[in-house]
Amino acid sequence: METKIGIGFSNQTVSERAGIEAANLALQNGNIKRPDFALIFSGGKHDPHEFLKGVNQVLPDVAKAGGSSFGIITDDFIGYDGFEVGVTVFSSDNIRFQTFAAGYLKEDEYAVGDKLGKKIKGAISDDSQGLFVFYDSSKQQNPPMLNFATPLFAALEKYLPSGLAVAGGGFLADMMLSSCYQYIDNNVYTQNAIGILMSGNFTMDVAILHGCQPCSDYITVTKTNGPVLLEIDNQPALEVIDGLLGGNHGINVKDFAMNVTLGVNRGDKFSAFKESEYANRLTLAVDEENKALIMFEPDLKEGTEVQLMRRNLDSNYVTDVINVLKEKNPNPSFAFYINCGGRAKPFSGVGFEDAEEVRNNLNGIPLAGFYSGVEVAKVGEHLQALDWTGVLCVFSEL
Repeated sequence: METKIGIGFSNQTVSERAGIEAANLALQNGNIKRPDFALIFSGGKHDPHEFLKGVNQVLPDVAKAGGSSFGIITDDFIGYDGFEVGVTVFSSDNIRFQTFAAGYLKEDEYAVGDKLGKKIKGAISDDSQGLFVFYDSSKQQNPPMLNFATPLFAALEKYLPSGLAVAGGGFLADMMLSSCYQYIDNNVYTQNAIGILMSGNFTMDVAILHGCQPCSDYITVTKTNGPVLLEIDNQPALEVIDGLLGGNHGINVKDFAMNVTLGVNRGDKFSAFKESEYANRLTLAVDEENKALIMFEPDLKEGTEVQLMRRNLDSNYVTDVINVLKEKNPNPSFAFYINCGGRAKPFSGVGFEDAEEVRNNLNGIPLAGFYSGVEVAKVGEHLQALDWTGVLCVFSEL
């Protein structure tokens, strides 16, 4: 049977109704009579149980997976006010979906990655082509803290074959790190990591959209405490960044949060700049008392060389990245976009909607996606947590 994919959305404020509307629209748009699997995402202002109840009225016995999102991306809609939901339904004899989960994420991210990896490894077959991995960005405690993707994926990737395409992201309900959830079939979970293994006669190609370039020489991290970057080149981190920005930059120190980005070059530091070899680290918050930066991930260890990055995202760059994907697979059937919440137009500092440019350049290829807290893809041979990036996955049946 030909693979059919239907994508639906809703921004109704009543959670159950939003689930019903989005699921019905997905079936209608895909002309689907036999749904086999559904990806489902709901904004942080929705009740997850009521949303799932609504979806299940339309897709009662269908396998499904997904979670909380900062916003939704589809062919017809882009939104991030908190009431957006998205449902993507697949009907196919060619693509198989298997979902796995491991809990207690806030207790030990590495242990969860190890447990999840063992489950996935046992199910991988010769025709396994792609893997989505999602997790809670927030530990859901007071004060708010993050679950770290770096140890989670360091444990997970040990169990994955090198040729398997992998993409993922951290679920984010809102910028306040409120509670977020995962959906697996008819259940709602929290503090989980989930993997969706996709197998069959198709390919999944992954591209990273960075949109940052170095604007400083290499500087060296010299003192840290977990995700807190205390010193760079043996000076207070805030003072170093302030100096690199220039004496008259006019940026309030508080605004360094969600704006200051440091890049780690995973390639040859003396070669020409290759954006695909960089992993960017975004500042989550500022500790003014200690003149420190609090980063999204704890992997900037003492001795790590970084560069201050300048955001330079433009529409031509988006076009170039997507054209490379199209050249690899001239007959794509579906695209899925995991986009950093900070790249949404109100927060990005650029004059256009990044996801809209992606949609326009796909030229009618069905598109679904969501806004995340952290993005994940392979940089070189290794899975890498990414900040202020978009991860675009393109599926092509063979």
